[in-house]
Amino acid sequence: MITLFTWPLIVINLITILFILCVLLQTLAIIMSFYRYPRSQRWTFETLLEVAVLLQVFVGSLIHGQAMQGFLFGMIPQTGHDASRIIIFIVIVLLATIVMMLSRKPWSLLAIGLTSLTIPLAEQLTGGIFAYLFASATVFWLVRSIIITLSRYKIIKNGISALSIKNAIDSLYTGILFSDPDGHILLFNTQMQRLMALITGQVHRNASAFDGLITSGEIKPSCKKAELEGQSVVLLPDDSAWMFIKTKIQIKNKAYTQIAATDITERWKLIAELNRQYDELTLKGEKINALIANLHILCRERELQSAKQRAHDILGGRLTLLLHAMRNNQAFDPGMLRTQLQGLMDDLKSGQGSASVRDKFESLRQSFEIICVEIRLDGKLPEDDINGYIMVEIIGEGVANAVRHGYATMVSVQIRHSNDGWYLEITDNGHPPAHPIIEGSGISGIRGKIAPYGGTLKVSTTPCFVLTVDLPGGGMDG
Repeated sequence: MITLFTWPLIVINLITILFILCVLLQTLAIIMSFYRYPRSQRWTFETLLEVAVLLQVFVGSLIHGQAMQGFLFGMIPQTGHDASRIIIFIVIVLLATIVMMLSRKPWSLLAIGLTSLTIPLAEQLTGGIFAYLFASATVFWLVRSIIITLSRYKIIKNGISALSIKNAIDSLYTGILFSDPDGHILLFNTQMQRLMALITGQVHRNASAFDGLITSGEIKPSCKKAELEGQSVVLLPDDSAWMFIKTKIQIKNKAYTQIAATDITERWKLIAELNRQYDELTLKGEKINALIANLHILCRERELQSAKQRAHDILGGRLTLLLHAMRNNQAFDPGMLRTQLQGLMDDLKSGQGSASVRDKFESLRQSFEIICVEIRLDGKLPEDDINGYIMVEIIGEGVANAVRHGYATMVSVQIRHSNDGWYLEITDNGHPPAHPIIEGSGISGIRGKIAPYGGTLKVSTTPCFVLTVDLPGGGMDG
Protein backbone atom coordinates (compact mmCIF):
# COMPACT_ATOMS: atom_id res chain seq x y z
CA MET A 1 0.00 0.00 0.00
CA ILE A 2 3.05 2.28 0.27
CA THR A 3 2.85 2.84 -3.50
CA LEU A 4 -0.49 4.58 -3.06
CA PHE A 5 1.26 7.39 -1.15
CA THR A 6 3.37 8.18 -4.21
CA TRP A 7 0.31 8.74 -6.45
CA PRO A 8 -1.22 12.21 -6.96
CA LEU A 9 -4.12 13.19 -4.74
CA ILE A 10 -6.50 13.35 -7.73
CA VAL A 11 -5.83 9.65 -8.47
CA ILE A 12 -6.46 8.65 -4.87
CA ASN A 13 -9.73 10.64 -4.88
CA LEU A 14 -10.71 8.97 -8.15
CA ILE A 15 -10.22 5.56 -6.55
CA THR A 16 -12.41 6.73 -3.66
CA ILE A 17 -15.18 7.66 -6.14
CA LEU A 18 -14.79 4.28 -7.83
CA PHE A 19 -15.35 2.52 -4.50
CA ILE A 20 -18.50 4.60 -3.85
CA LEU A 21 -19.85 3.70 -7.28
CA CYS A 22 -18.92 0.04 -6.73
CA VAL A 23 -20.88 -0.09 -3.47
CA LEU A 24 -23.97 1.57 -5.02
CA LEU A 25 -24.02 -0.46 -8.25
CA GLN A 26 -23.24 -3.74 -6.48
CA THR A 27 -26.11 -3.09 -4.07
CA LEU A 28 -28.36 -2.47 -7.09
CA ALA A 29 -27.12 -5.75 -8.62
CA ILE A 30 -28.13 -7.57 -5.42
CA ILE A 31 -31.60 -5.99 -5.57
CA MET A 32 -32.00 -7.00 -9.23
CA SER A 33 -30.91 -10.55 -8.43
CA PHE A 34 -33.26 -10.62 -5.48
CA TYR A 35 -36.32 -9.60 -7.53
CA ARG A 36 -35.47 -11.82 -10.47
CA TYR A 37 -37.11 -14.83 -8.82
CA PRO A 38 -40.31 -15.38 -6.81
CA ARG A 39 -40.14 -14.87 -3.05
CA SER A 40 -39.58 -18.57 -2.32
CA GLN A 41 -36.60 -18.79 -4.72
CA ARG A 42 -34.80 -15.50 -4.16
CA TRP A 43 -31.85 -16.79 -2.07
CA THR A 44 -30.03 -18.54 -4.91
CA PHE A 45 -26.28 -18.92 -5.53
CA GLU A 46 -26.43 -15.89 -7.81
CA THR A 47 -27.85 -13.71 -5.03
CA LEU A 48 -25.31 -15.05 -2.50
CA LEU A 49 -22.55 -14.40 -5.03
CA GLU A 50 -23.52 -10.76 -5.35
CA VAL A 51 -23.63 -10.41 -1.56
CA ALA A 52 -20.11 -11.92 -1.33
CA VAL A 53 -18.82 -9.50 -3.97
CA LEU A 54 -20.33 -6.59 -2.04
CA LEU A 55 -18.47 -7.78 1.09
CA GLN A 56 -15.21 -7.84 -0.86
CA VAL A 57 -15.83 -4.34 -2.18
CA PHE A 58 -16.62 -3.16 1.32
CA VAL A 59 -13.43 -4.68 2.80
CA GLY A 60 -11.40 -3.25 -0.09
CA SER A 61 -12.83 0.16 0.69
CA LEU A 62 -11.72 -0.25 4.32
CA ILE A 63 -8.16 -0.96 3.16
CA HIS A 64 -8.30 2.09 0.90
CA GLY A 65 -9.71 4.16 3.74
CA GLN A 66 -6.81 3.18 5.98
CA ALA A 67 -4.37 4.23 3.28
CA MET A 68 -6.19 7.53 2.80
CA GLN A 69 -6.06 8.23 6.53
CA GLY A 70 -2.32 7.70 6.59
CA PHE A 71 -1.87 9.86 3.52
CA LEU A 72 -3.86 12.77 4.98
CA PHE A 73 -2.08 12.69 8.34
CA GLY A 74 1.38 12.00 6.90
CA MET A 75 1.61 8.60 8.60
CA ILE A 76 2.83 5.62 6.61
CA PRO A 77 1.29 2.44 8.04
CA GLN A 78 3.29 -0.71 8.48
CA THR A 79 3.11 -3.23 5.67
CA GLY A 80 2.17 -6.00 8.05
CA HIS A 81 -1.26 -6.40 9.63
CA ASP A 82 -2.36 -7.92 12.86
CA ALA A 83 -3.39 -11.58 12.81
CA SER A 84 -7.09 -11.02 13.62
CA ARG A 85 -7.61 -8.65 10.70
CA ILE A 86 -5.85 -11.03 8.32
CA ILE A 87 -7.92 -14.00 9.52
CA ILE A 88 -11.22 -12.10 9.09
CA PHE A 89 -10.29 -10.96 5.60
CA ILE A 90 -9.15 -14.47 4.56
CA VAL A 91 -12.46 -15.98 5.83
CA ILE A 92 -14.47 -13.45 3.80
CA VAL A 93 -12.44 -14.13 0.68
CA LEU A 94 -12.71 -17.91 1.11
CA LEU A 95 -16.51 -17.70 1.51
CA ALA A 96 -16.78 -15.51 -1.57
CA THR A 97 -14.53 -17.92 -3.47
CA ILE A 98 -16.66 -20.94 -2.52
CA VAL A 99 -19.86 -19.20 -3.64
CA MET A 100 -18.24 -18.10 -6.89
CA MET A 101 -17.00 -21.62 -7.65
CA LEU A 102 -20.43 -23.14 -6.98
CA SER A 103 -22.07 -20.63 -9.32
CA ARG A 104 -19.79 -21.84 -12.19
CA LYS A 105 -19.82 -18.50 -13.97
CA PRO A 106 -16.85 -17.16 -16.02
CA TRP A 107 -17.16 -13.85 -14.22
CA SER A 108 -16.81 -15.68 -10.92
CA LEU A 109 -13.53 -17.39 -11.88
CA LEU A 110 -12.03 -14.07 -12.96
CA ALA A 111 -13.24 -12.49 -9.73
CA ILE A 112 -11.44 -15.21 -7.72
CA GLY A 113 -8.15 -14.37 -9.34
CA LEU A 114 -8.43 -10.61 -8.90
CA THR A 115 -9.80 -10.97 -5.37
CA SER A 116 -6.79 -13.00 -4.28
CA LEU A 117 -4.62 -10.07 -5.33
CA THR A 118 -6.36 -7.83 -2.82
CA ILE A 119 -5.32 -9.95 0.16
CA PRO A 120 -2.96 -7.86 2.27
CA LEU A 121 -0.50 -10.79 2.41
CA ALA A 122 -0.19 -10.59 -1.38
CA GLU A 123 1.52 -7.23 -0.98
CA GLN A 124 4.64 -8.99 0.24
CA LEU A 125 4.63 -11.21 -2.86
CA THR A 126 3.75 -8.60 -5.50
CA GLY A 127 5.78 -5.77 -4.09
CA GLY A 128 5.26 -2.36 -5.67
CA ILE A 129 2.68 -3.49 -8.20
CA PHE A 130 0.15 -4.33 -5.48
CA ALA A 131 -1.34 -0.83 -5.61
CA TYR A 132 -1.90 -1.16 -9.35
CA LEU A 133 -3.51 -4.55 -8.92
CA PHE A 134 -5.70 -3.14 -6.16
CA ALA A 135 -6.88 -0.29 -8.41
CA SER A 136 -7.46 -2.74 -11.29
CA ALA A 137 -9.61 -4.91 -9.03
CA THR A 138 -11.67 -1.83 -8.12
CA VAL A 139 -12.29 -1.06 -11.80
CA PHE A 140 -13.17 -4.72 -12.40
CA TRP A 141 -15.74 -4.66 -9.58
CA LEU A 142 -17.29 -1.51 -11.03
CA VAL A 143 -17.52 -2.88 -14.60
CA ARG A 144 -18.82 -6.21 -13.34
CA SER A 145 -21.57 -4.59 -11.24
CA ILE A 146 -22.68 -2.51 -14.24
CA ILE A 147 -22.85 -5.57 -16.51
CA ILE A 148 -24.66 -7.68 -13.88
CA THR A 149 -27.17 -4.88 -13.20
CA LEU A 150 -27.96 -4.40 -16.91
CA SER A 151 -28.28 -8.14 -17.54
CA ARG A 152 -30.56 -8.62 -14.53
CA TYR A 153 -32.69 -5.66 -15.62
CA LYS A 154 -33.05 -7.12 -19.11
CA ILE A 155 -34.07 -10.49 -17.69
CA ILE A 156 -36.61 -8.89 -15.34
CA LYS A 157 -38.01 -6.72 -18.13
CA ASN A 158 -38.41 -9.57 -20.63
CA GLY A 159 -39.11 -12.41 -18.21
CA ILE A 160 -41.56 -13.14 -15.43
CA SER A 161 -40.64 -11.93 -11.98
CA ALA A 162 -42.20 -10.16 -9.02
CA LEU A 163 -40.94 -6.81 -10.28
CA SER A 164 -41.97 -7.45 -13.88
CA ILE A 165 -45.45 -8.48 -12.74
CA LYS A 166 -45.79 -5.26 -10.75
CA ASN A 167 -44.55 -3.21 -13.70
CA ALA A 168 -46.98 -5.05 -15.97
CA ILE A 169 -50.07 -4.33 -13.88
CA ASP A 170 -48.92 -0.73 -13.37
CA SER A 171 -48.96 -0.30 -17.14
CA LEU A 172 -52.63 -1.37 -17.30
CA TYR A 173 -55.21 1.35 -17.87
CA THR A 174 -57.68 -0.72 -15.87
CA GLY A 175 -57.45 -0.42 -12.10
CA ILE A 176 -56.89 -3.74 -10.34
CA LEU A 177 -56.57 -4.84 -6.72
CA PHE A 178 -56.01 -8.16 -4.93
CA SER A 179 -56.63 -8.75 -1.23
CA ASP A 180 -56.63 -11.64 1.24
CA PRO A 181 -59.77 -12.92 3.02
CA ASP A 182 -59.29 -10.32 5.77
CA GLY A 183 -59.32 -7.48 3.25
CA HIS A 184 -55.62 -6.65 3.48
CA ILE A 185 -54.41 -5.50 0.07
CA LEU A 186 -51.72 -7.76 -1.37
CA LEU A 187 -51.23 -6.03 -4.71
CA PHE A 188 -52.73 -3.07 -6.56
CA ASN A 189 -51.56 -0.95 -9.47
CA THR A 190 -51.07 2.79 -9.80
CA GLN A 191 -54.37 3.26 -11.62
CA MET A 192 -56.30 1.83 -8.67
CA GLN A 193 -54.33 4.06 -6.28
CA ARG A 194 -55.24 7.09 -8.40
CA LEU A 195 -58.93 6.15 -8.42
CA MET A 196 -58.89 5.63 -4.64
CA ALA A 197 -57.49 9.11 -4.11
CA LEU A 198 -59.97 10.71 -6.53
CA ILE A 199 -63.04 8.92 -5.15
CA THR A 200 -62.40 8.80 -1.38
CA GLY A 201 -59.60 11.33 -0.89
CA GLN A 202 -57.00 8.80 0.30
CA VAL A 203 -55.25 5.55 -0.61
CA HIS A 204 -56.70 2.68 1.44
CA ARG A 205 -54.82 -0.36 2.71
CA ASN A 206 -57.95 -2.42 3.30
CA ALA A 207 -59.96 -3.53 0.26
CA SER A 208 -63.14 -4.25 2.26
CA ALA A 209 -63.22 -0.69 3.60
CA PHE A 210 -62.73 0.77 0.14
CA ASP A 211 -65.41 -1.45 -1.39
CA GLY A 212 -67.80 -0.54 1.43
CA LEU A 213 -67.38 3.17 0.73
CA ILE A 214 -68.17 2.69 -2.96
CA THR A 215 -71.15 0.43 -2.30
CA SER A 216 -72.66 2.80 0.27
CA GLY A 217 -71.93 5.89 -1.83
CA GLU A 218 -69.85 7.56 0.92
CA ILE A 219 -67.50 9.22 -1.57
CA LYS A 220 -66.28 12.74 -2.29
CA PRO A 221 -69.03 15.25 -3.19
CA SER A 222 -67.39 15.86 -6.58
CA CYS A 223 -68.05 12.21 -7.53
CA LYS A 224 -71.41 10.54 -8.11
CA LYS A 225 -72.50 6.98 -7.37
CA ALA A 226 -74.61 5.07 -9.91
CA GLU A 227 -75.37 1.48 -10.90
CA LEU A 228 -75.29 -0.48 -14.15
CA GLU A 229 -76.22 -4.14 -14.55
CA GLY A 230 -76.05 -4.61 -10.78
CA GLN A 231 -72.50 -3.21 -10.52
CA SER A 232 -71.32 0.00 -8.85
CA VAL A 233 -70.40 2.87 -11.16
CA VAL A 234 -68.61 6.05 -10.05
CA LEU A 235 -68.77 9.23 -12.14
CA LEU A 236 -65.60 11.31 -11.70
CA PRO A 237 -65.32 15.11 -12.00
CA ASP A 238 -63.67 14.76 -15.45
CA ASP A 239 -66.95 13.16 -16.75
CA SER A 240 -65.38 9.69 -16.92
CA ALA A 241 -67.33 6.68 -15.65
CA TRP A 242 -65.68 3.70 -13.89
CA MET A 243 -67.37 0.40 -13.11
CA PHE A 244 -66.09 -1.52 -10.05
CA ILE A 245 -66.48 -5.31 -10.25
CA LYS A 246 -65.74 -7.48 -7.21
CA THR A 247 -65.00 -11.18 -7.71
CA LYS A 248 -63.75 -14.06 -5.58
CA ILE A 249 -60.66 -16.07 -6.55
CA GLN A 250 -59.99 -19.51 -5.06
CA ILE A 251 -56.28 -20.42 -4.77
CA LYS A 252 -55.24 -23.53 -2.81
CA ASN A 253 -58.40 -23.66 -0.71
CA LYS A 254 -58.04 -20.01 0.17
CA ALA A 255 -60.43 -17.33 -1.08
CA TYR A 256 -58.94 -14.07 -2.34
CA THR A 257 -60.76 -10.98 -3.57
CA GLN A 258 -60.20 -9.13 -6.81
CA ILE A 259 -61.60 -5.65 -7.46
CA ALA A 260 -61.31 -4.35 -11.02
CA ALA A 261 -62.13 -0.80 -12.13
CA THR A 262 -63.01 -0.53 -15.83
CA ASP A 263 -63.44 2.68 -17.79
CA ILE A 264 -66.96 2.63 -19.30
CA THR A 265 -67.17 6.31 -20.23
CA GLU A 266 -68.17 5.73 -23.87
CA ARG A 267 -70.68 3.05 -22.92
CA TRP A 268 -72.16 5.28 -20.21
CA LYS A 269 -72.57 8.15 -22.70
CA LEU A 270 -74.28 5.84 -25.19
CA ILE A 271 -76.67 4.58 -22.51
CA ALA A 272 -77.46 8.15 -21.47
CA GLU A 273 -78.12 9.09 -25.11
CA LEU A 274 -80.35 6.03 -25.62
CA ASN A 275 -82.32 6.88 -22.48
CA ARG A 276 -82.77 10.43 -23.72
CA GLN A 277 -83.97 9.24 -27.11
CA TYR A 278 -86.26 6.71 -25.45
CA ASP A 279 -87.84 9.46 -23.35
CA GLU A 280 -88.30 11.59 -26.47
CA LEU A 281 -89.89 8.69 -28.38
CA THR A 282 -92.16 7.93 -25.44
CA LEU A 283 -93.28 11.55 -25.33
CA LYS A 284 -93.84 11.57 -29.10
CA GLY A 285 -95.73 8.30 -28.85
CA GLU A 286 -98.04 9.78 -26.22
CA LYS A 287 -98.64 12.81 -28.43
CA ILE A 288 -99.37 10.62 -31.47
CA ASN A 289 -101.75 8.44 -29.47
CA ALA A 290 -103.54 11.59 -28.35
CA LEU A 291 -103.70 12.84 -31.96
CA ILE A 292 -105.07 9.49 -33.19
CA ALA A 293 -107.67 9.48 -30.42
CA ASN A 294 -108.65 13.01 -31.40
CA LEU A 295 -108.71 11.90 -35.04
CA HIS A 296 -111.19 9.12 -34.24
CA ILE A 297 -113.32 11.62 -32.36
CA LEU A 298 -113.09 13.99 -35.31
CA CYS A 299 -114.11 11.24 -37.75
CA ARG A 300 -117.08 10.29 -35.57
CA GLU A 301 -118.09 13.93 -35.30
CA ARG A 302 -117.83 14.31 -39.07
CA GLU A 303 -119.94 11.19 -39.62
CA LEU A 304 -122.48 12.42 -37.08
CA GLN A 305 -122.52 15.85 -38.67
CA SER A 306 -122.95 14.27 -42.10
CA ALA A 307 -125.82 12.12 -40.82
CA LYS A 308 -127.46 15.17 -39.23
CA GLN A 309 -127.10 17.07 -42.48
CA ARG A 310 -128.64 14.22 -44.50
CA ALA A 311 -131.49 13.94 -42.02
CA HIS A 312 -131.98 17.70 -42.17
CA ASP A 313 -132.05 17.71 -45.95
CA ILE A 314 -134.37 14.71 -46.25
CA LEU A 315 -136.68 15.74 -43.41
CA GLY A 316 -136.65 19.34 -44.53
CA GLY A 317 -137.85 18.46 -48.04
CA ARG A 318 -140.62 16.13 -46.87
CA LEU A 319 -141.76 18.37 -44.03
CA THR A 320 -141.84 21.37 -46.35
CA LEU A 321 -144.37 19.55 -48.55
CA LEU A 322 -146.52 18.63 -45.56
CA LEU A 323 -146.41 22.15 -44.10
CA HIS A 324 -147.28 23.62 -47.47
CA ALA A 325 -150.33 21.35 -47.68
CA MET A 326 -151.43 22.21 -44.14
CA ARG A 327 -151.14 25.93 -44.72
CA ASN A 328 -153.28 25.65 -47.85
CA ASN A 329 -155.94 23.63 -45.95
CA GLN A 330 -155.53 20.71 -48.30
CA ALA A 331 -157.31 17.50 -47.37
CA PHE A 332 -155.01 14.66 -46.37
CA ASP A 333 -155.48 11.38 -48.11
CA PRO A 334 -154.41 8.64 -45.68
CA GLY A 335 -152.87 6.68 -48.52
CA MET A 336 -150.87 9.69 -49.66
CA LEU A 337 -149.66 10.38 -46.12
CA ARG A 338 -148.60 6.77 -45.75
CA THR A 339 -146.67 7.01 -49.03
CA GLN A 340 -144.90 10.19 -47.90
CA LEU A 341 -143.85 8.67 -44.58
CA GLN A 342 -142.62 5.46 -46.24
CA GLY A 343 -140.59 7.49 -48.70
CA LEU A 344 -139.09 9.43 -45.81
CA MET A 345 -137.92 6.22 -44.12
CA ASP A 346 -136.53 4.84 -47.37
CA ASP A 347 -134.53 8.03 -47.95
CA LEU A 348 -133.10 7.94 -44.42
CA LYS A 349 -132.06 4.28 -44.81
CA SER A 350 -130.49 4.80 -48.19
CA GLY A 351 -128.52 7.76 -46.87
CA GLN A 352 -126.43 5.53 -44.58
CA GLY A 353 -124.40 4.12 -47.49
CA SER A 354 -124.77 6.94 -49.93
CA ALA A 355 -121.03 7.96 -49.83
CA SER A 356 -118.98 6.37 -52.59
CA VAL A 357 -115.78 4.38 -52.08
CA ARG A 358 -113.78 7.25 -53.53
CA ASP A 359 -115.44 9.74 -51.15
CA LYS A 360 -114.70 7.56 -48.14
CA PHE A 361 -111.01 7.25 -49.14
CA GLU A 362 -110.78 10.98 -49.76
CA SER A 363 -112.30 11.68 -46.34
CA LEU A 364 -109.75 9.32 -44.77
CA ARG A 365 -106.88 11.01 -46.61
CA GLN A 366 -108.00 14.49 -45.58
CA SER A 367 -108.45 13.40 -41.98
CA PHE A 368 -104.81 12.26 -41.72
CA GLU A 369 -103.56 15.35 -43.54
CA ILE A 370 -104.64 17.29 -40.45
CA ILE A 371 -101.81 15.62 -38.48
CA CYS A 372 -99.34 15.92 -41.41
CA VAL A 373 -99.52 12.28 -42.50
CA GLU A 374 -99.53 11.76 -46.28
CA ILE A 375 -101.36 8.81 -47.90
CA ARG A 376 -100.13 7.99 -51.41
CA LEU A 377 -102.38 5.80 -53.57
CA ASP A 378 -100.90 3.82 -56.47
CA GLY A 379 -103.67 2.08 -58.40
CA LYS A 380 -107.46 2.18 -58.50
CA LEU A 381 -109.90 1.30 -55.75
CA PRO A 382 -112.62 -1.29 -56.52
CA GLU A 383 -115.81 0.32 -57.76
CA ASP A 384 -118.14 -2.22 -56.13
CA ASP A 385 -119.23 -1.21 -52.63
CA ILE A 386 -118.37 -4.44 -50.79
CA ASN A 387 -114.74 -4.80 -51.77
CA GLY A 388 -114.21 -1.05 -51.96
CA TYR A 389 -115.42 -0.42 -48.42
CA ILE A 390 -113.34 -3.37 -47.13
CA MET A 391 -110.18 -1.95 -48.71
CA VAL A 392 -110.84 1.56 -47.41
CA GLU A 393 -111.31 0.16 -43.91
CA ILE A 394 -108.10 -1.91 -44.21
CA ILE A 395 -106.21 1.17 -45.44
CA GLY A 396 -107.53 3.19 -42.50
CA GLU A 397 -106.43 0.56 -39.98
CA GLY A 398 -103.02 0.18 -41.65
CA VAL A 399 -102.39 3.94 -41.65
CA ALA A 400 -103.44 4.22 -37.98
CA ASN A 401 -101.05 1.42 -36.99
CA ALA A 402 -98.17 2.93 -38.99
CA VAL A 403 -98.62 6.31 -37.31
CA ARG A 404 -99.28 4.94 -33.81
CA HIS A 405 -96.49 2.35 -33.61
CA GLY A 406 -93.97 3.36 -36.28
CA TYR A 407 -94.25 7.17 -36.10
CA ALA A 408 -94.73 7.23 -39.88
CA THR A 409 -95.31 10.47 -41.80
CA MET A 410 -95.95 8.91 -45.22
CA VAL A 411 -97.93 5.75 -46.06
CA SER A 412 -97.86 4.17 -49.52
CA VAL A 413 -100.89 2.15 -50.72
CA GLN A 414 -100.50 -0.02 -53.81
CA ILE A 415 -103.58 -1.64 -55.40
CA ARG A 416 -103.45 -4.12 -58.29
CA HIS A 417 -106.19 -6.18 -60.00
CA SER A 418 -105.84 -9.38 -62.01
CA ASN A 419 -107.89 -12.41 -62.97
CA ASP A 420 -107.07 -13.92 -59.58
CA GLY A 421 -108.46 -10.99 -57.63
CA TRP A 422 -107.33 -7.83 -55.83
CA TYR A 423 -103.88 -7.22 -54.37
CA LEU A 424 -103.35 -4.56 -51.66
CA GLU A 425 -99.97 -3.60 -50.14
CA ILE A 426 -99.45 -0.97 -47.42
CA THR A 427 -95.94 0.30 -46.53
CA ASP A 428 -94.71 3.30 -44.56
CA ASN A 429 -91.54 5.27 -43.73
CA GLY A 430 -91.85 4.63 -40.01
CA HIS A 431 -89.51 2.68 -37.68
CA PRO A 432 -89.75 -1.11 -38.08
CA PRO A 433 -90.66 -2.98 -34.87
CA ALA A 434 -87.65 -3.93 -32.72
CA HIS A 435 -89.35 -7.10 -31.45
CA PRO A 436 -91.74 -9.66 -32.92
CA ILE A 437 -95.18 -8.10 -33.16
CA ILE A 438 -98.17 -9.34 -31.21
CA GLU A 439 -101.39 -9.03 -33.18
CA GLY A 440 -103.96 -6.84 -31.51
CA SER A 441 -107.50 -5.93 -32.35
CA GLY A 442 -106.44 -3.97 -35.46
CA ILE A 443 -104.78 -6.77 -37.43
CA SER A 444 -107.24 -9.32 -36.04
CA GLY A 445 -110.07 -7.07 -37.24
CA ILE A 446 -108.59 -6.99 -40.75
CA ARG A 447 -108.43 -10.78 -40.80
CA GLY A 448 -112.04 -10.89 -39.68
CA LYS A 449 -113.13 -8.57 -42.49
CA ILE A 450 -111.49 -10.52 -45.31
CA ALA A 451 -112.02 -14.06 -43.99
CA PRO A 452 -115.66 -14.35 -45.19
CA TYR A 453 -114.52 -13.50 -48.74
CA GLY A 454 -111.61 -15.98 -48.79
CA GLY A 455 -108.98 -13.25 -48.38
CA THR A 456 -105.54 -13.67 -46.82
CA LEU A 457 -103.38 -11.24 -44.82
CA LYS A 458 -99.57 -11.29 -44.62
CA VAL A 459 -97.51 -9.18 -42.18
CA SER A 460 -93.78 -8.54 -42.74
CA THR A 461 -91.45 -6.54 -40.45
CA THR A 462 -88.14 -6.56 -42.38
CA PRO A 463 -86.71 -4.42 -43.80
CA CYS A 464 -89.85 -2.35 -43.08
CA PHE A 465 -93.39 -2.98 -41.90
CA VAL A 466 -95.60 -4.25 -44.77
CA LEU A 467 -99.27 -5.33 -44.81
CA THR A 468 -100.28 -7.45 -47.82
CA VAL A 469 -103.91 -8.43 -48.53
CA ASP A 470 -105.11 -10.80 -51.26
CA LEU A 471 -108.85 -10.86 -52.09
CA PRO A 472 -110.24 -13.39 -54.60
CA GLY A 473 -111.66 -11.82 -57.76
CA GLY A 474 -114.94 -13.74 -58.07
CA GLY A 475 -117.74 -11.28 -58.87
CA MET A 476 -115.38 -8.28 -58.83
CA ASP A 477 -114.94 -5.71 -61.50
CA GLY A 478 -111.67 -4.73 -63.04
